[in-house]
Amino acid sequence: MEQYIATYTDITQWNKKMYSSTGGTRAKNIYINPVDFKEYFFKGSKKMDDGTFKYTSEFWSEIVASKVGQWLGFNVLDYNIGFDINDEQQIGCLSKSMIDYSENLLSEGIAYLTGYDPKYNPETDESRYTFDFIQVALSSFNLSNHKENFIQMLIFDSIIGNSDRHQENWGFITKFKEIIEELDNQIATKNSFGKIFSKFKKGIAQSLSDETKKSNNPNLLRTTGLFAKTDFSPIYDSGCCLGRELLDERIELYLKDNQAAKSYILRGRSEVRWVEGGKPKHFDLLTNLYNHYPKVFQEVKANILKEFTEEKLKTLINNIDNNLPYEYQSLKLSEKRKQLMVKLVSLRIEQLVSIII
Repeated sequence: MEQYIATYTDITQWNKKMYSSTGGTRAKNIYINPVDFKEYFFKGSKKMDDGTFKYTSEFWSEIVASKVGQWLGFNVLDYNIGFDINDEQQIGCLSKSMIDYSENLLSEGIAYLTGYDPKYNPETDESRYTFDFIQVALSSFNLSNHKENFIQMLIFDSIIGNSDRHQENWGFITKFKEIIEELDNQIATKNSFGKIFSKFKKGIAQSLSDETKKSNNPNLLRTTGLFAKTDFSPIYDSGCCLGRELLDERIELYLKDNQAAKSYILRGRSEVRWVEGGKPKHFDLLTNLYNHYPKVFQEVKANILKEFTEEKLKTLINNIDNNLPYEYQSLKLSEKRKQLMVKLVSLRIEQLVSIII
């Protein structure tokens, strides 16, 4: 399980992009790695109006969730420990950008939902944020072949108890570089007429690539066939999980009282609905999904049972912060919170497996 121990990187001397706070509920900044010149995201906890930080262990939940997800076979973005001595919080989770902005584009879910229905407003129409609405919208962009990826993400959310899978916490990566390279290959190998046609297509693709990256509007690609090089992104921004909101006395209760802990996980709700209305409980949503897409669930169950034991889970979580330098030991996850994470994931996997025949 050593490969799942989070790495530690001191980014104090990295170039921090000015005014680079990005969307989401938590403090987030972009740093440039001076070795590979790639962009990395550094996230701490949400800063409140009074200057305090809410859910100070949330970045740890992000890191643990990413490692647990990878271990169980999900395609999860890798999060590790970042440290900037000059940052207000000093410590947070660090992830390499999923894209190279000169080569490809990440379009978040909201771009597809509003592209399909311009009247859709996530703030006033949150009850419409249903699985079917999302799938119909993606189908209009010729992306219905990624339905299994979306379901796998919802299953992963049920394992970690993520309650914040909103429209900006999932997306697709369009690989413009690969599209252009493929057209270049066609130009080099086809006959005269084929070369002319491929050059024409390349011109359109290059123009649309530039315009789409500038506007982040996937509508520009809807009728061009360029979505052939579009993939569901790795699962990202999953930190609202693993009991990150629980105070010490509640952690003590759930560690002592199995029934209270089970009641807690069964109350957990998903942002994505099955039918229009309020947020469903995670496992109610999964039961409905399983009844329609049993094969996806059976494959996930097989992957989980192949890897999962509670002892392995304990090893993963107990060692997650081993690489934190000695002088910063006070910033480690508490032993009680580690125990809680083990218990919550174990109970959730038990509940998930129970609904899959």
